[in-house]
Amino acid sequence: MGEKSKTISIYLLVIFLAIFVGTGIFLIINNKNSASKGEVTTATSIPNVISTQGSLSLKLASGSKVTKNSEVQIDLLADSNEKNIAGYDLALSYDSSSFEFVKAVSNLADFKIYTYKRDGYLSFLATRSLQSQAPSVFVQSKIASLNFRPIKTGKFTFSLKPSMGKDKTDLVTDKTEVINPQLDDLEIIVD
Repeated sequence: MGEKSKTISIYLLVIFLAIFVGTGIFLIINNKNSASKGEVTTATSIPNVISTQGSLSLKLASGSKVTKNSEVQIDLLADSNEKNIAGYDLALSYDSSSFEFVKAVSNLADFKIYTYKRDGYLSFLATRSLQSQAPSVFVQSKIASLNFRPIKTGKFTFSLKPSMGKDKTDLVTDKTEVINPQLDDLEIIVD
């Protein structure tokens, strides 16, 4: 029995060695093929998400008196908690049957703002120009003006939401950190 067990051990050792060598050759050939085809691998940067820091708030530009069918401006104020901001996203909930969205204007020369009408809310995306070298640190800064036309009278709420659908409200730093700011609501009474 000792002789048989030695023979089996040798066969197993040879099979293991053959598998090991075969796998090594396969990996070397496969690696050379991908390098010769000129395949390029890319690394993606996953942004760091920072818990609640800074703030985004809404403020009525013209005081407290709003009348039906006259355009009203809502200012977007931001505090970036001493971070340099490269862009921001907003999800703004409002009663679209009572207000007609007119336009969004960036109050920052280096930022361009894009608006998307969604079902029951607006989504905004703002990005800083790549050529801009000036820091964008916000301290209760007016960063955008949102214009609406009320078409009904009553009491209405404009609300910045952390997320709606696929859209989120956040600030993005120049180091690709995503900041989730504190958000607020704005109540408007239309006469």
